[in-house]
Amino acid sequence: MSESIVRVLLIGMVGFFTEWLGLCVGGVVTLFIKNKGIRIRGSVLGFLGGVTLGIVFFDLLPEAISFGNLYISVTGAIMGLILAVILDGRLDEGGITNTKDQVNFSKAAIFMSIGISIHNLPSGLALGSLLNHSLKNGLYLAFALIIHGIPEGLTLGVLFRGGIKSKLKLLIISILISIPLGIGSILGCVLSSPTLICISLSFAATMMLYVTLRETIPTANDMWKGRLTTFGNILGILLGMLFVSLLGV
Repeated sequence: MSESIVRVLLIGMVGFFTEWLGLCVGGVVTLFIKNKGIRIRGSVLGFLGGVTLGIVFFDLLPEAISFGNLYISVTGAIMGLILAVILDGRLDEGGITNTKDQVNFSKAAIFMSIGISIHNLPSGLALGSLLNHSLKNGLYLAFALIIHGIPEGLTLGVLFRGGIKSKLKLLIISILISIPLGIGSILGCVLSSPTLICISLSFAATMMLYVTLRETIPTANDMWKGRLTTFGNILGILLGMLFVSLLGV
C-alpha cells in the first residue's frame, strides 16, 4: 500500500474519531440527567434547543455563505427545508409522533441525526484539506470539532434516550453519524468544492433549524411550561454564539 493511500486513510480515521469522541462525551453527560425531574429535563432540552439555534445562525449559515454566496446558500436551505417537510410527513405516517401522555423523541432524534450527518460531510472536507496541508492547524481544527460535537452528542443523547433504551443501539447510531466526517476528510485530501460545501452546510442548517423549532423547543415547553425553559432557550443561544466565536469553528 502506497504512502499516499495510508495518509488518506489515517486522515479519514482522524475525521471519524473527531466526531465520535465529541458525541460520546456529550452522550455520557446525559447519563447524569436522565433520572432528574421533569423541570430539569425540560429546561435542559430548552437549553440545547437554544445552543442549536446559536450554532445554526452564528456558525453554519455564515460559514455556508463564506464558501459560496447568499443565493447558493438559500438554494441549499430550501432543499433542506423541502426534505425536512417530506421526512416530517413520512415519520408521522409511520407512527413516530408526539402524544400528550408520553413524549416521543424519536422524530426529533432522527431529524437531528440526519442534519448532523450532512453537516459532518463539509466539516470533514475542511478538516481533511487542512490536515493535508498543515498538520498543526488541522489538529487544532480537529480539537475544535471535538468540542463542537459535545453539545450535538448531548442533544442526541437526551432525544434518543427518550425513545431508545439500548446502549448498543445508541453506540451504533453514534458510529453512523460519525462516518460522514471520516468520508468528508478523505474527500478533502483529494478534492474540495466550495459550492458543494456551501450547499451542504445550508442544507444541514435548515434541517437542524426545522427540528429545533418544530420538535425540540415545543417538547421542552410541553415538559415544563415555567420560565426556566425560556431562560434555558435564551442562555443556550448566547452560549452557542460565544461557543462559535471562541472556537472559531
